[in-house]
Formats: sequence, structure tokens, C-alpha cells
Amino acid sequence: MTFEVRQMYDVIIITMYVTEGSASGDPHMTTFDGRRFSWQGVCWYTFFKACTTHPEFEVTAKFEPRVDTEQFKTRTVSFNVTVGNQYAIVNRRNVVTGSIGNKHVDSTVIHIKEDEHLITLMFKSKDTTFTLEWTLSKHLLKTTISGTDYNGKLCGLLGNADGDKRNDFQTPDGIEVSDVTTFGESWKINEIMCD
Repeated sequence: MTFEVRQMYDVIIITMYVTEGSASGDPHMTTFDGRRFSWQGVCWYTFFKACTTHPEFEVTAKFEPRVDTEQFKTRTVSFNVTVGNQYAIVNRRNVVTGSIGNKHVDSTVIHIKEDEHLITLMFKSKDTTFTLEWTLSKHLLKTTISGTDYNGKLCGLLGNADGDKRNDFQTPDGIEVSDVTTFGESWKINEIMCD
């Protein structure tokens, strides 16, 4: 869906830019530009972030092996949203919020809504709104972006949101790769240990 506001003569044209990316099941991933892939990473990975020297926000996701199958498959079990010095950690159905450096927790930075089957987190950066919907029963983490401030300026497992799914497999140093394992493992957060 695309909306943009322009006035031509006496007519106002409204266009809204919305894009989506997700991880579901064991995990089947879809980048913001629509590239689909399956990948079996274990531990914490950069799901997406603003690709700047000092990112305004970052979303990381933890993948663990499934125990209900004989085949090696992983699935999303938790995620962390950091916006500025504020954070929200969702571990299965538990939500913890806080601030880095023991500063004041500002509940207006990351909005959280919980119901029986869905946890929704929403944050805004510049004029762009990011909405994350977590459905634990399906291990589905869906992200929707409304706005254009970060088109082509994101990176991580969900790609760069530039409208071209052919260039979504970029490593943190900006190198395009074709192999899904090389791409996925390049976004592993090595500073975090997992069991």
C-alpha cells in the first residue's frame, strides 16, 4: 500500500508507503522487499536496524532449535526492541521494559499492547512507524513499516527495504551474497552467548 500527499491544482493526492517483513515457523523469512527464504540459525541475530554509525533503533531476534521434530529446525522464541536508550524484551509471552544506563523508562517510546494471543510493539523514528506483532503459538514475528524515512536505510535479516528484493542478502559490511547461510550467519550477534 502506498500513500503520498501532493496537491495538484485543486486535487489532493494521498499516497501511503507500507511494507512488511516477517519470520514464521521454522523460520520462513520474508524480507521487507518480499524475498522469501528459510534458514536455521541458532542464538541472537539482527532482525533489522537503522544502518547508520549510531542506529536510532535495533530489533534483534533469538532462534532456538525445535524439540518436537527429529529434523533440525529452529524457530523464533524471543526478540528485543531498542529505541535510543529504551528497550523492550519479549521472551515468549513475557515482556520486560527498561532503559540503558538506568535512565528513566519512557513508556511513550515503545508502545506495548498485549492480549491473549498477540503482543504488539510500536515505535516511531522520524516520520516512520514500525509495528511488530508477535504470535507465539505460530512463532510469527511480523513487522510493518509505515513511512519512507528508512527506505534503503535498513539492514539485517529483513533486508534493506529499498524496493528491490534482489539485493536483500547483504552482510553487515554491505557485501551482497547469494548463499542464505552466509547471509544469515553474518547477522549473528557474537557478543551474546546462548545455551
